[in-house]
Amino acid sequence: MNIPLYVHIPYCLKKCGYCDFFSMPSGEVPSEYVKAVARQIEWLSKAFSVEEWTSVYIGGGTPSLLSPNGLAELCRAAKAAAPTAENCEWTIEMNPGTITRGLLEAAADGGVNRLSFGVQCKSDKVLRAAGRHSSERDIEEAVGLIKNFWRGKWSADLIAGLPLQTKKDLERDIIYLAKSGAAHISLYSLTLETGTPLKEKIEREELFYDEEAAEGLWLYGRDLLESLGFEQYEVSNFAKPGNESAHNASYWALKSYLGAGAGATGTIYGKPAGFRYTNASDAAEYIKFWTEHRGAAGKNAPPENRQKERKGLACKNVRAALDFPCQTEELDMATQEFEYLMMSLRTRRGACAQDYRERFGGDLAERLFKSDYAKKWILQKKSGSKTFYAMSREGLLFLNKFLEEL
Repeated sequence: MNIPLYVHIPYCLKKCGYCDFFSMPSGEVPSEYVKAVARQIEWLSKAFSVEEWTSVYIGGGTPSLLSPNGLAELCRAAKAAAPTAENCEWTIEMNPGTITRGLLEAAADGGVNRLSFGVQCKSDKVLRAAGRHSSERDIEEAVGLIKNFWRGKWSADLIAGLPLQTKKDLERDIIYLAKSGAAHISLYSLTLETGTPLKEKIEREELFYDEEAAEGLWLYGRDLLESLGFEQYEVSNFAKPGNESAHNASYWALKSYLGAGAGATGTIYGKPAGFRYTNASDAAEYIKFWTEHRGAAGKNAPPENRQKERKGLACKNVRAALDFPCQTEELDMATQEFEYLMMSLRTRRGACAQDYRERFGGDLAERLFKSDYAKKWILQKKSGSKTFYAMSREGLLFLNKFLEEL
């Protein structure tokens, strides 16, 4: 099996005010956690007969809290478990204030060829309001390190609609990153998640937030990025030609992937059913299982019948085969079909009619045009012998409404 690998590092210096992802406060990634992740990667590669990793993504959390030695160990473990494809994209997320020359050099030596840099905003007043631990100075120092010591591709994340953020702030940030060499920029619209400190502050009227103004700010950012030569190839992602994220493209195309690390998810799609597993979101439990229960020689092999059952795993004995602490979910064909539409229609490329028929045995145009919105927002495209149906540029703004119709 040739498959992408996602590795989760759940440690952060501080949880941001808008974040509801699983993360834990820490100034470093424990060496025991790295060893535990390495063991799970080894187990997964054997259990799923991995022949090569088509892409690797180290996300978080804050993976740049890894020490250079810890990152090197993690890279060695992934490559020991299975070789990487010739054109493998290997990404690591890094945050301001935690990037060092040594870490950049360890990443390059380990095979990482793409950085994803979490900027969000450069304005100190906006960063403080959002509960970010970084500052404008941290961001500029990190960009300086990347420009001087990194030779691979790099991407930057921005958020539009943060409290106190202005059009001038966003414009300055986009132009700064484009001039600094970022060939890929993800522009997200702020989502106020229930239970987060930022939403609670807004509800208490300690911070002012205008949803309509926030939406307008995102639209301004989109237009500015396009004017600078960044193509919107997915709802929130913009890239110069040839710099699109290959790993994320696997998700949008509904390809199977494996996940290692506390809280990480893996998904196997297939007929007559697929399944999804999510590792326990408890780093201590995760470390204990993979170091104590799987630490001794010979204990890290999958069950003997695992290889024989792999093809039938989607529809039976999932929990028995995945015998580490995790939650599992069976994905019937109806669920997979909707996920296919939900993910592929996020992209400007759209959903492929031939791929849809092969996977689900139906007519894609007939399925899509059941919605009244389709005539207004769906475009038909041709690419060689294949037909694609995609949301128009403006239609992407109403993707959720369209999916509700479907």
